[in-house]
Amino acid sequence: MSHTKKEISFLERTGQVLILASIAGFAAAIVMSCIPASINYTDGIASDGTIAAVSMVFLLIGSVFAMPSLLRESSNDPQSFSTMRFMVLVVALVFSAITIKIGWQTSSFEDFKIDSTWVYILGIAFGGKVAQKFTEDSEDETDEITTTESETKSSTTTTTNSAAGGDKK
Repeated sequence: MSHTKKEISFLERTGQVLILASIAGFAAAIVMSCIPASINYTDGIASDGTIAAVSMVFLLIGSVFAMPSLLRESSNDPQSFSTMRFMVLVVALVFSAITIKIGWQTSSFEDFKIDSTWVYILGIAFGGKVAQKFTEDSEDETDEITTTESETKSSTTTTTNSAAGGDKK
């Protein structure tokens, strides 16, 4: 039995490496946060959650590179990437990085504070995606209705012509 390997593109391989780097980064951040404060850096990157936040960014970007279909409009056309999906990804990426960085520094949930304007930014981003989806659906329905009407007209014309042709014989 021969197994054929699927060739992986350079970007897909880069995505896999970024995912592995993010896992290693999360592990390093966990280990470094468990080190006592006397050994840990006082103002270095090990204590403030930067490693964890960068690891999250690597994970999301690596996922997009490894699985580019996440940003495609349809799986049939390999070149049709959705700009709205990309923008939602960027907003989610920034929000998750900031949230992880803030959360890594807090010791209790009461200390975990995020500016309330982020709710508006996330609402606009995801609301824009919903609006885009509804407009795409209405355009698809309009195309389907137009196609159905033209098919109905052509079948009616064909039926009328065949009926008219039958009378002539």
